Amino acid sequence: MSAGEFRCCFYAGDYEKALAFYRDGLELPVLQSWDRSPDDRGTLFAAASGVIEVLALPKQRPLSGVSDIRPPQGVGLVMEVDDVDAWYRRAVEKGLPITEGLVDQKWRHRSFQLTDPAGVGLYLFSRIV
Repeated sequence: MSAGEFRCCFYAGDYEKALAFYRDGLELPVLQSWDRSPDDRGTLFAAASGVIEVLALPKQRPLSGVSDIRPPQGVGLVMEVDDVDAWYRRAVEKGLPITEGLVDQKWRHRSFQLTDPAGVGLYLFSRIV
Protein backbone atom coordinates (compact mmCIF):
# COMPACT_ATOMS: atom_id res chain seq x y z
CA MET A 1 0.00 0.00 0.00
CA SER A 2 1.18 3.49 -0.77
CA ALA A 3 1.25 6.26 1.80
CA GLY A 4 -0.83 8.67 -0.29
CA GLU A 5 -3.14 11.41 0.77
CA PHE A 6 -6.60 10.76 2.24
CA ARG A 7 -9.40 13.24 1.55
CA CYS A 8 -13.02 13.46 2.54
CA CYS A 9 -14.69 15.36 -0.30
CA PHE A 10 -18.24 16.70 -0.50
CA TYR A 11 -20.32 19.24 -2.39
CA ALA A 12 -21.81 22.08 -0.37
CA GLY A 13 -25.09 23.60 -1.53
CA ASP A 14 -24.00 26.88 0.09
CA TYR A 15 -20.29 26.91 -0.66
CA GLU A 16 -19.64 30.31 0.93
CA LYS A 17 -21.19 29.24 4.26
CA ALA A 18 -19.23 25.97 4.27
CA LEU A 19 -16.03 27.84 3.40
CA ALA A 20 -16.60 30.29 6.27
CA PHE A 21 -17.33 27.42 8.70
CA TYR A 22 -14.05 25.58 8.06
CA ARG A 23 -11.80 28.58 7.31
CA ASP A 24 -13.10 31.26 9.69
CA GLY A 25 -15.02 29.23 12.26
CA LEU A 26 -12.73 26.26 12.85
CA GLU A 27 -9.67 28.10 11.51
CA LEU A 28 -8.44 25.04 9.61
CA PRO A 29 -5.45 25.84 7.39
CA VAL A 30 -6.29 26.26 3.70
CA LEU A 31 -3.99 24.06 1.61
CA GLN A 32 -5.35 25.03 -1.78
CA SER A 33 -8.30 26.90 -3.20
CA TRP A 34 -9.59 27.51 -6.73
CA ASP A 35 -12.31 29.52 -8.39
CA ARG A 36 -12.24 28.73 -12.11
CA SER A 37 -15.96 29.43 -12.60
CA PRO A 38 -19.17 29.47 -10.52
CA ASP A 39 -19.45 25.71 -11.18
CA ASP A 40 -15.79 24.92 -10.49
CA ARG A 41 -14.82 26.17 -7.03
CA GLY A 42 -13.26 24.31 -4.15
CA THR A 43 -11.03 24.49 -1.12
CA LEU A 44 -8.78 21.92 0.57
CA PHE A 45 -8.40 22.19 4.35
CA ALA A 46 -5.76 20.48 6.50
CA ALA A 47 -7.57 18.38 9.09
CA ALA A 48 -5.31 16.37 11.40
CA SER A 49 -3.60 13.79 9.15
CA GLY A 50 -6.13 14.16 6.32
CA VAL A 51 -7.78 16.71 4.08
CA ILE A 52 -11.34 18.01 3.92
CA GLU A 53 -12.23 19.02 0.37
CA VAL A 54 -15.26 21.29 0.07
CA LEU A 55 -16.61 21.85 -3.45
CA ALA A 56 -19.29 24.21 -4.67
CA LEU A 57 -22.33 22.28 -5.89
CA PRO A 58 -22.52 23.06 -9.63
CA LYS A 59 -25.68 24.77 -10.81
CA GLN A 60 -25.06 24.65 -14.58
CA ARG A 61 -23.29 21.35 -15.27
CA PRO A 62 -24.20 17.76 -14.40
CA LEU A 63 -21.96 15.82 -12.07
CA SER A 64 -20.45 12.53 -13.17
CA GLY A 65 -18.09 9.82 -11.95
CA VAL A 66 -17.89 9.45 -8.17
CA SER A 67 -19.81 12.70 -7.64
CA ASP A 68 -23.12 12.55 -5.85
CA ILE A 69 -25.35 15.60 -5.52
CA ARG A 70 -27.45 14.33 -2.62
CA PRO A 71 -26.86 16.05 0.73
CA PRO A 72 -24.48 14.04 2.95
CA GLN A 73 -26.35 11.40 4.95
CA GLY A 74 -24.89 9.19 7.63
CA VAL A 75 -21.47 10.78 7.17
CA GLY A 76 -19.38 12.23 9.94
CA LEU A 77 -15.89 13.66 10.13
CA VAL A 78 -13.72 12.76 13.12
CA MET A 79 -10.69 14.87 13.97
CA GLU A 80 -8.26 14.45 16.85
CA VAL A 81 -6.96 17.76 18.24
CA ASP A 82 -4.35 18.57 20.89
CA ASP A 83 -6.64 20.59 23.18
CA VAL A 84 -10.33 19.88 22.66
CA ASP A 85 -11.28 22.34 25.42
CA ALA A 86 -9.60 25.21 23.52
CA TRP A 87 -11.34 24.14 20.29
CA TYR A 88 -14.66 24.04 22.15
CA ARG A 89 -14.17 27.53 23.64
CA ARG A 90 -13.37 28.92 20.18
CA ALA A 91 -16.46 27.21 18.68
CA VAL A 92 -18.66 28.73 21.40
CA GLU A 93 -17.08 32.19 20.98
CA LYS A 94 -17.69 32.06 17.23
CA GLY A 95 -21.25 30.82 17.60
CA LEU A 96 -20.65 27.62 15.63
CA PRO A 97 -23.53 25.09 15.59
CA ILE A 98 -22.59 22.76 18.45
CA THR A 99 -24.80 19.66 18.55
CA GLU A 100 -23.21 18.05 21.62
CA GLY A 101 -21.22 19.88 24.27
CA LEU A 102 -17.99 18.72 25.86
CA VAL A 103 -18.25 15.23 27.26
CA ASP A 104 -15.83 12.59 28.56
CA GLN A 105 -16.61 9.43 26.60
CA LYS A 106 -16.24 5.97 28.14
CA TRP A 107 -13.74 5.11 25.36
CA ARG A 108 -11.40 7.76 26.82
CA HIS A 109 -12.12 10.64 24.47
CA ARG A 110 -13.03 14.14 25.60
CA SER A 111 -15.14 15.41 22.73
CA PHE A 112 -17.79 17.69 21.31
CA GLN A 113 -19.76 17.71 18.09
CA LEU A 114 -20.77 20.30 15.50
CA THR A 115 -22.71 20.28 12.26
CA ASP A 116 -21.40 22.19 9.26
CA PRO A 117 -23.65 24.21 6.91
CA ALA A 118 -23.90 21.23 4.49
CA GLY A 119 -25.23 19.02 7.30
CA VAL A 120 -21.99 17.10 7.84
CA GLY A 121 -21.37 16.11 11.45
CA LEU A 122 -17.95 16.86 12.89
CA TYR A 123 -16.65 15.09 16.03
CA LEU A 124 -13.60 16.75 17.62
CA PHE A 125 -11.75 14.95 20.38
CA SER A 126 -8.62 14.67 22.49
CA ARG A 127 -7.55 11.45 24.15
CA ILE A 128 -7.92 11.22 27.92
CA VAL A 129 -4.67 9.96 29.38
